[in-house]
Amino acid sequence: MAKATALAMSFYFQGFDLSGDVGALDSMASPRGTFEVTGINKSAIERLYGKIDSSLDFTTFFNKATGQQHLALRTLPTTDVDVLIALQGGAKGSSAAMLGDGKQINYDIARPADGSLTTKGQVLANGRGWEYGIILLAKATISGTGNSASDNNCASSSAGLAGMIHLTAFSGSNYTATIQDSTNGVCFCTLKAFAQITAINKSERVTVSGTVNQYTRVNHAGTFSSVDVVVATRRGEAVDTEGY
Repeated sequence: MAKATALAMSFYFQGFDLSGDVGALDSMASPRGTFEVTGINKSAIERLYGKIDSSLDFTTFFNKATGQQHLALRTLPTTDVDVLIALQGGAKGSSAAMLGDGKQINYDIARPADGSLTTKGQVLANGRGWEYGIILLAKATISGTGNSASDNNCASSSAGLAGMIHLTAFSGSNYTATIQDSTNGVCFCTLKAFAQITAINKSERVTVSGTVNQYTRVNHAGTFSSVDVVVATRRGEAVDTEGY
Protein backbone atom coordinates (compact mmCIF):
# COMPACT_ATOMS: atom_id res chain seq x y z
CA MET A 1 0.00 0.00 0.00
CA ALA A 2 1.18 3.53 -0.76
CA LYS A 3 2.34 5.85 1.97
CA ALA A 4 -0.41 8.03 3.40
CA THR A 5 -0.88 11.39 5.07
CA ALA A 6 -2.92 12.19 8.16
CA LEU A 7 -5.22 14.58 6.30
CA ALA A 8 -9.00 14.38 6.75
CA MET A 9 -9.06 12.02 9.74
CA SER A 10 -12.23 11.28 11.73
CA PHE A 11 -12.59 11.18 15.52
CA TYR A 12 -15.46 9.58 17.46
CA PHE A 13 -15.84 9.74 21.24
CA GLN A 14 -18.70 8.05 23.10
CA GLY A 15 -21.03 8.34 20.13
CA PHE A 16 -20.07 11.95 19.37
CA ASP A 17 -18.47 12.87 16.05
CA LEU A 18 -15.79 15.34 17.14
CA SER A 19 -13.87 15.30 13.87
CA GLY A 20 -14.42 19.02 13.29
CA ASP A 21 -13.46 20.01 16.83
CA VAL A 22 -10.26 18.02 17.35
CA GLY A 23 -7.30 20.10 16.22
CA ALA A 24 -4.49 17.66 16.97
CA LEU A 25 -3.79 14.14 18.11
CA ASP A 26 -0.85 14.98 20.32
CA SER A 27 0.00 11.36 21.10
CA MET A 28 -1.39 7.86 20.48
CA ALA A 29 0.99 5.82 22.61
CA SER A 30 1.30 2.05 22.97
CA PRO A 31 4.16 1.42 25.40
CA ARG A 32 4.98 -2.01 26.79
CA GLY A 33 6.59 -2.58 30.16
CA THR A 34 9.66 -4.76 30.47
CA PHE A 35 11.44 -6.71 33.18
CA GLU A 36 15.20 -6.87 33.37
CA VAL A 37 16.35 -10.48 33.71
CA THR A 38 20.03 -10.13 32.99
CA GLY A 39 22.15 -13.12 33.92
CA ILE A 40 25.69 -12.73 35.16
CA ASN A 41 26.85 -14.47 32.00
CA LYS A 42 25.59 -11.59 29.80
CA SER A 43 27.32 -8.39 28.75
CA ALA A 44 24.08 -6.68 27.67
CA ILE A 45 20.74 -6.28 29.42
CA GLU A 46 18.15 -9.04 28.89
CA ARG A 47 14.46 -8.13 29.05
CA LEU A 48 11.08 -9.83 29.08
CA TYR A 49 7.87 -8.12 28.06
CA GLY A 50 5.51 -6.96 30.78
CA LYS A 51 2.12 -5.28 30.70
CA ILE A 52 0.72 -3.39 27.71
CA ASP A 53 -0.44 0.20 28.09
CA SER A 54 -2.11 2.69 25.74
CA SER A 55 -3.06 6.33 25.89
CA LEU A 56 -4.45 9.16 23.80
CA ASP A 57 -3.69 12.86 24.21
CA PHE A 58 -5.62 15.30 22.03
CA THR A 59 -6.34 19.00 21.62
CA THR A 60 -9.78 20.40 20.75
CA PHE A 61 -11.26 23.77 19.88
CA PHE A 62 -13.95 24.86 22.34
CA ASN A 63 -17.42 24.31 20.88
CA LYS A 64 -20.50 24.34 23.10
CA ALA A 65 -23.00 23.53 20.33
CA THR A 66 -25.21 20.48 20.73
CA GLY A 67 -23.33 17.29 19.95
CA GLN A 68 -19.91 18.93 19.93
CA GLN A 69 -16.79 18.70 22.06
CA HIS A 70 -17.78 20.66 25.19
CA LEU A 71 -20.91 18.59 25.73
CA ALA A 72 -19.03 15.37 25.01
CA LEU A 73 -15.95 15.97 27.16
CA ARG A 74 -16.96 18.22 30.06
CA THR A 75 -18.65 15.57 32.22
CA LEU A 76 -15.49 13.51 32.86
CA PRO A 77 -17.57 10.34 33.26
CA THR A 78 -16.70 7.79 35.90
CA THR A 79 -17.77 5.07 33.47
CA ASP A 80 -15.46 3.84 30.71
CA VAL A 81 -15.31 5.62 27.34
CA ASP A 82 -14.87 4.38 23.77
CA VAL A 83 -12.73 6.14 21.19
CA LEU A 84 -12.63 5.40 17.45
CA ILE A 85 -10.22 7.19 15.13
CA ALA A 86 -10.38 6.73 11.36
CA LEU A 87 -6.78 7.28 10.35
CA GLN A 88 -7.37 7.85 6.64
CA GLY A 89 -10.50 9.93 6.39
CA GLY A 90 -13.10 7.38 7.42
CA ALA A 91 -14.06 5.71 4.13
CA LYS A 92 -14.99 2.05 4.14
CA GLY A 93 -11.87 -0.12 4.35
CA SER A 94 -9.63 2.66 5.65
CA SER A 95 -7.42 2.08 8.67
CA ALA A 96 -8.97 2.58 12.10
CA ALA A 97 -7.76 2.69 15.70
CA MET A 98 -10.04 1.64 18.55
CA LEU A 99 -9.50 2.22 22.26
CA GLY A 100 -12.39 0.64 24.11
CA ASP A 101 -13.31 1.03 27.77
CA GLY A 102 -10.71 3.70 28.45
CA LYS A 103 -10.59 6.23 31.27
CA GLN A 104 -10.96 9.94 30.47
CA ILE A 105 -8.85 11.60 33.11
CA ASN A 106 -8.96 15.32 32.29
CA TYR A 107 -10.64 18.20 30.50
CA ASP A 108 -8.25 21.15 30.66
CA ILE A 109 -9.23 24.51 29.16
CA ALA A 110 -6.60 27.00 27.97
CA ARG A 111 -6.85 30.61 26.78
CA PRO A 112 -3.38 31.70 25.60
CA ALA A 113 -2.38 35.30 24.88
CA ASP A 114 -3.52 35.09 21.26
CA GLY A 115 -7.14 34.80 22.45
CA SER A 116 -7.85 31.26 21.24
CA LEU A 117 -9.85 28.85 23.40
CA THR A 118 -8.70 25.24 23.38
CA THR A 119 -8.94 22.17 25.58
CA LYS A 120 -6.73 19.18 26.30
CA GLY A 121 -8.07 15.68 26.82
CA GLN A 122 -6.43 12.41 27.77
CA VAL A 123 -7.74 8.85 27.71
CA LEU A 124 -5.83 6.01 29.38
CA ALA A 125 -6.29 2.33 28.62
CA ASN A 126 -8.28 0.20 31.03
CA GLY A 127 -7.41 -3.45 30.54
CA ARG A 128 -6.55 -3.41 26.83
CA GLY A 129 -4.47 -1.49 24.31
CA TRP A 130 -5.08 0.12 20.94
CA GLU A 131 -6.73 -2.16 18.40
CA TYR A 132 -5.88 -1.36 14.79
CA GLY A 133 -8.37 -2.54 12.19
CA ILE A 134 -10.56 -1.13 9.43
CA ILE A 135 -13.71 0.92 8.98
CA LEU A 136 -16.34 -1.70 8.13
CA LEU A 137 -19.15 0.85 7.81
CA ALA A 138 -18.16 4.40 6.98
CA LYS A 139 -20.23 7.00 8.79
CA ALA A 140 -23.54 7.13 6.96
CA THR A 141 -27.16 8.07 7.48
CA ILE A 142 -29.13 4.82 7.49
CA SER A 143 -32.81 5.41 6.73
CA GLY A 144 -34.16 1.87 6.88
CA THR A 145 -33.43 -1.76 7.64
CA GLY A 146 -31.06 -3.67 5.40
CA ASN A 147 -27.39 -4.44 4.91
CA SER A 148 -24.23 -2.48 4.24
CA ALA A 149 -21.78 -3.39 1.50
CA SER A 150 -19.49 -6.23 2.59
CA ASP A 151 -15.74 -6.22 3.16
CA ASN A 152 -13.68 -8.95 1.49
CA ASN A 153 -10.77 -10.03 3.69
CA CYS A 154 -9.59 -12.40 0.91
CA ALA A 155 -9.57 -15.30 3.41
CA SER A 156 -11.17 -16.37 6.66
CA SER A 157 -9.38 -15.86 9.98
CA SER A 158 -9.38 -17.96 13.14
CA ALA A 159 -8.53 -15.63 16.01
CA GLY A 160 -11.82 -13.83 16.61
CA LEU A 161 -12.82 -10.23 16.05
CA ALA A 162 -13.38 -6.98 17.93
CA GLY A 163 -15.94 -4.43 16.75
CA MET A 164 -16.85 -0.91 17.81
CA ILE A 165 -19.93 1.16 16.96
CA HIS A 166 -20.60 4.88 17.42
CA LEU A 167 -24.12 6.21 16.83
CA THR A 168 -24.07 10.00 16.49
CA ALA A 169 -27.66 10.77 15.43
CA PHE A 170 -30.90 8.89 15.99
CA SER A 171 -34.56 9.26 15.09
CA GLY A 172 -36.94 6.44 15.96
CA SER A 173 -37.70 3.91 18.66
CA ASN A 174 -34.82 1.45 18.48
CA TYR A 175 -31.91 0.37 16.31
CA THR A 176 -29.70 -2.74 16.33
CA ALA A 177 -26.53 -3.20 14.30
CA THR A 178 -25.23 -6.72 13.75
CA ILE A 179 -21.88 -7.78 12.32
CA GLN A 180 -22.44 -10.65 9.91
CA ASP A 181 -19.97 -12.89 8.09
CA SER A 182 -20.04 -15.11 5.03
CA THR A 183 -17.88 -17.63 3.20
CA ASN A 184 -19.05 -16.56 -0.25
CA GLY A 185 -20.30 -12.98 0.03
CA VAL A 186 -23.88 -14.06 -0.64
CA CYS A 187 -25.19 -16.02 2.35
CA PHE A 188 -24.52 -14.15 5.61
CA CYS A 189 -25.02 -15.25 9.22
CA THR A 190 -24.90 -13.34 12.50
CA LEU A 191 -21.42 -13.05 13.92
CA LYS A 192 -22.08 -10.56 16.75
CA ALA A 193 -24.86 -8.09 17.51
CA PHE A 194 -24.36 -4.81 19.30
CA ALA A 195 -26.80 -3.92 22.07
CA GLN A 196 -30.07 -2.34 20.97
CA ILE A 197 -29.82 1.46 20.85
CA THR A 198 -32.72 3.72 21.81
CA ALA A 199 -31.03 7.12 22.17
CA ILE A 200 -28.42 9.36 20.57
CA ASN A 201 -24.67 9.39 21.30
CA LYS A 202 -24.06 5.73 22.07
CA SER A 203 -20.98 3.57 21.60
CA GLU A 204 -20.02 -0.02 22.35
CA ARG A 205 -17.18 -2.48 21.86
CA VAL A 206 -17.92 -6.18 21.32
CA THR A 207 -15.80 -9.26 20.67
CA VAL A 208 -16.28 -12.72 19.23
CA SER A 209 -13.92 -15.70 19.38
CA GLY A 210 -13.03 -18.34 16.82
CA THR A 211 -13.50 -18.32 13.06
CA VAL A 212 -14.47 -15.17 11.18
CA ASN A 213 -15.36 -15.89 7.58
CA GLN A 214 -13.91 -14.09 4.57
CA TYR A 215 -16.68 -11.52 4.11
CA THR A 216 -18.13 -9.25 6.79
CA ARG A 217 -20.86 -6.60 6.73
CA VAL A 218 -23.25 -4.69 9.01
CA ASN A 219 -26.97 -5.47 9.16
CA HIS A 220 -29.39 -2.72 10.25
CA ALA A 221 -32.60 -3.62 12.08
CA GLY A 222 -35.19 -1.96 14.31
CA THR A 223 -37.85 0.71 14.24
CA PHE A 224 -36.22 3.97 13.14
CA SER A 225 -36.41 6.61 10.45
CA SER A 226 -32.71 7.48 10.40
CA VAL A 227 -29.48 6.87 12.28
CA ASP A 228 -25.96 8.16 11.71
CA VAL A 229 -23.58 5.34 12.53
CA VAL A 230 -19.99 4.18 12.00
CA VAL A 231 -18.59 0.69 12.68
CA ALA A 232 -14.97 -0.50 12.83
CA THR A 233 -13.61 -4.02 13.24
CA ARG A 234 -10.32 -5.75 13.91
CA ARG A 235 -9.62 -9.41 13.20
CA GLY A 236 -7.52 -11.18 15.81
CA GLU A 237 -4.06 -12.41 14.91
CA ALA A 238 -1.92 -15.31 16.08
CA VAL A 239 0.63 -12.86 17.50
CA ASP A 240 -1.88 -11.19 19.84
CA THR A 241 -0.88 -11.14 23.49
CA GLU A 242 -4.47 -11.91 24.48
CA GLY A 243 -7.00 -13.59 22.24
CA TYR A 244 -10.62 -12.57 21.71
